[in-house]
Amino acid sequence: AYQQGARYANPEMIQVHPTAIPGEDKLRLISESVRGEGGRVWVYRDGKPWYFLEEWYPAYGNLVPRDIATRAIFKVVYELGLGIEGKPMVYLDISHLPRELLDRKLGGVLEIYEKYMGEDPRKVPMKVFPAVHYTMGGLWVDEENRTSIPGLFAAGECNHQYHGANRLGANSLLSCVHDGFVTGPALRRYVDGLARSAADLPEALFEAERRRQEERFERIYRLDGPEDPFALHAEMGRWMTEHVTVIRRNDRLRATAEKLVELQERLARARCADRGRWSNQTATFIAHLENMLHLARAIVAGALARDESRGCHYKPEFPERDDANWLKTTIATWTPDGPRLSYEPVDTSLLPPRPRRYD
Repeated sequence: AYQQGARYANPEMIQVHPTAIPGEDKLRLISESVRGEGGRVWVYRDGKPWYFLEEWYPAYGNLVPRDIATRAIFKVVYELGLGIEGKPMVYLDISHLPRELLDRKLGGVLEIYEKYMGEDPRKVPMKVFPAVHYTMGGLWVDEENRTSIPGLFAAGECNHQYHGANRLGANSLLSCVHDGFVTGPALRRYVDGLARSAADLPEALFEAERRRQEERFERIYRLDGPEDPFALHAEMGRWMTEHVTVIRRNDRLRATAEKLVELQERLARARCADRGRWSNQTATFIAHLENMLHLARAIVAGALARDESRGCHYKPEFPERDDANWLKTTIATWTPDGPRLSYEPVDTSLLPPRPRRYD
């Protein structure tokens, strides 16, 4: 949709969840409900458990928002060097809670941990670390969830509408339910107001798009260069994770922006090892990677431009929120040369922003 002209709003707002468990295939979320039911985050310091969230944020303790908890864990692990056994992990401990309560309220979450880690979290603390979780940004929409492309509506987690710079737990349910109520009637009104339907349009329009997609995949099938698309994907992931997640610095964002352009150029010299025309997973992967690189460039451009700290977007050079200059929505528009950024104001007339303090 972005490459077809839909506006991409707040691309830089990427949420990192503070508690996930490692895995060879992917990281798996450990729900905030664990902390909500009394789970405590700690590491050893001077040979004793140190409950650093409770010390640094006494009013909220382990219930601080995701971005605050994530940055605290990063500080403990990377700045203070106190990760478990020197590794990027901290303890999430529920072993002090009654087994009956844990099984009743957290049974499904604990089952995931047992399955993939081979330990019973009712008896030993879980080992967790932050992981990329959610994008607050998405397709720009108006009050009826209409995108900038006429006839294209975006409801639920794919739009930018509700979460600003930091989605709160369970707000995905809010956006889902609200958007269902709003978008359904809006769609009906839109369809009822059309003078003609898709069935009335010339067949040549659909044929042209079909040919365009076929030509794109024919180009991918013919790729026979030296680059490995799977290695390029991993390289992109390392750069984005290291420089565009928890802590963002302008010099590293600029370097990442340059790296993404380089990766696009190298992807054009990749090799599609599978030459088949049926269920070709390598070709599909390459097509997805092309799309990922376009979105990654928008994410980095938005982050580089926004010289402040707001919610999940944290720049040590600009540690404070700057409402005078940056209380606005980033709008990325696709161009062949990279994203073009514009902005629109945020209406805070009903709920003026206040300083975020958790101490």
